[in-house]
Amino acid sequence: MKITFLLYNAYGIGGTIRATANLATALARRHEVEIVSCYRTADALSLPAGPGVSVRDLVDLRPRSVRYAGDEPDQRVRGKVCPDDAPQRGASPPSKLGEDRLAAFLRTTDADVVIATRPYLVCFLAEHGRADYLRVGQEHLTHDFHRDILRRDQNAAIEQLDAFVTVSEGDANAYRRALPEARTHLTHIPNCCPAPDVEGSDGTSRTVVAAGRLIPVKHYERLIDAFQKVAAQHPDWTLRIYGRGKERAKLRGRIDELGLNNHVFLMGPSTPIDPEWAKGAIAAVSSSTESFGMTIVEAMRLGVPVVSTDCDYGPREIITHGHDGLLVPVDGAVEDALADALTGLIADDAGRLRMAEAARVSARRFLPERIAEQYEELITGLRPDLAEATTPAPRPTAPSPPVNRGARRLASRLRAVALPGRVRTPVEVGCRAGADGSLVFRLPRPAGRGPWEVVLTHRDGDSEGGPLILPLEPVARGDDERAGGGSDEEKKGREAREGTGEGAAQWGRERGSEAVLPRGELPLAEGHWDVHVRRGRRGAPRPARAGLIETSQLIGHRPPHPSGAGCATAIPYTAKGGTLAVRAWHRAAHAEVTGIDMSSTAITFAGTLHGVPAPLGPYRLAGRLRGGAGPLLRVPCDIGEDGRFTARVPLDLVAEQCDGAEAVWDLRLDPYDSRGAGHRAARLFGDVVERGRTDIHPAVQHPTPQGPFTFQPYFTVNNNLALRARAVGGTTGL
Repeated sequence: MKITFLLYNAYGIGGTIRATANLATALARRHEVEIVSCYRTADALSLPAGPGVSVRDLVDLRPRSVRYAGDEPDQRVRGKVCPDDAPQRGASPPSKLGEDRLAAFLRTTDADVVIATRPYLVCFLAEHGRADYLRVGQEHLTHDFHRDILRRDQNAAIEQLDAFVTVSEGDANAYRRALPEARTHLTHIPNCCPAPDVEGSDGTSRTVVAAGRLIPVKHYERLIDAFQKVAAQHPDWTLRIYGRGKERAKLRGRIDELGLNNHVFLMGPSTPIDPEWAKGAIAAVSSSTESFGMTIVEAMRLGVPVVSTDCDYGPREIITHGHDGLLVPVDGAVEDALADALTGLIADDAGRLRMAEAARVSARRFLPERIAEQYEELITGLRPDLAEATTPAPRPTAPSPPVNRGARRLASRLRAVALPGRVRTPVEVGCRAGADGSLVFRLPRPAGRGPWEVVLTHRDGDSEGGPLILPLEPVARGDDERAGGGSDEEKKGREAREGTGEGAAQWGRERGSEAVLPRGELPLAEGHWDVHVRRGRRGAPRPARAGLIETSQLIGHRPPHPSGAGCATAIPYTAKGGTLAVRAWHRAAHAEVTGIDMSSTAITFAGTLHGVPAPLGPYRLAGRLRGGAGPLLRVPCDIGEDGRFTARVPLDLVAEQCDGAEAVWDLRLDPYDSRGAGHRAARLFGDVVERGRTDIHPAVQHPTPQGPFTFQPYFTVNNNLALRARAVGGTTGL
């Protein structure tokens, strides 16, 4: 059969798009499946569907596209259908052109089943769909979540459909109560979640992870408030919140107000999210409502037990309380309940690991093949004539079009070579950081005949030895002993985390090619390294398009204190344009900043020294004025035998040095008995490439002889520590 999914904008990163891509990929194994996007806003899908799923758009909103339709006359629609169903992020509001094309598509499609994924599309399907194909609506939110006018429009439309599917039984019951006379088949089928391609959590990190849009219904302020109690009892634990949204500034302010800057981090959006779930030992959900809870399943399948509010409707249908996660009441003192559940799991290592294993097993019921079967049963129950499944025939490959200016621009962004008539295709390369800091570069398929190599080139050309060459060798991931250790116990641990049999990670069954950069043998010079792939020394380098990047093993990885190793670390990341790069730091002596505490009178810095020979001598924290001569700030620094240091900087002392509207001091630890430059203070250990985006501390206002100034410590683009002073109401130059 042919199944068509309708998306408003398939080029975003929302949960509806992800759920549709997963389901479409599973159904495409037995049927012809297409995704129709009403609007196109990007060159490529952020959440692409798998093999066999075709994608087409009705209106192209890319300004540079030859099919751009953004300037059509009389484009804006007057809200004739579901006016409150706001479009997804990144797409324009509905247009007359878009509605005309959508209506025409629904009148002429050759699909056997059309599935609309949001109220706006459900209403259009009811109004313009034909009776000779199955018309199915989906609810990815909840009946009670919608505004009255939208709920009224969609309820009326549902009665014209063949079936309407919610993602939870509780919400299906809500629709049955609202539409007791409807002849439409009302049922529920949960969202599907494929087996992960990343290594699961080993439960040893000291990190709680949450992910989702930063919007009021997610109530992340509850989680932040709860973590104040958690941090007081377990100061070595941190909370990471991934996502973007209009609540970010409010949440940032709450973190500052509670003084949780060393414990709670707003990480921004991350796609894919799986590598970030793998960094957690616990996941947290603080929502007031969850139609399903895709993030809950995503975390569970990677061995991360979830603490969630028992909100309508999804969490209680996914989590079995006390077995594979914990549910807390959604009413009353929610913050205290969340804090108590989190601290209970944190204190019980054995219980947390048992719950993690149970979560892996429970998540298997949401595998795509199982959810696809439920949709097939729904469809064939309504249309028995569609019961005979068909495998779609291979699609002919269209000839490649000639290179145009748009392709050359794309080639430039990807550092590809645009040749006459074609663009040198980038090669997808993933990277995994091992437990010892080594990097494993992996191509999902064998590189091909000949001696293929991974080439790392310093972006600024500062490497004395030139490019770093790593040979690529064919390897089956299940046979590889270098990605995460080679002992029998380590391999058993990986098998337990990755899963075996049904639901095992796809990469565990496929062969590819790998190149290994050992941490100890080949430390990279400090800076950014771009990754390419080439065939032999004479081959033309092809840019590496960033594939799956896994850095969970870097969480909490630090040399012992005190350490003679200094700092040698490398973090793979996705660079601008989507290419793979590595950020490296290599310092013989290093002062790692572990904490910054603010008060109205002083800023206290804490950290650890590395690469310092014993015995440790007296040090002082020095601040060198950027653009000035010599260190102007000097305060005593207490250093223990374990290499840990603390230094308190009085704001009165800093205020004396303010001259002009703005000043910046670069901070370091200087030994009293040395005239050397000392050790640059920075935050280099871990998995974050740019700490200035995530590790943010508030500004403190303080009087100076020139008037009031604000003083704020921050991390530079190189993750070095600096202190900035700005005149209140003055201009800035940074």
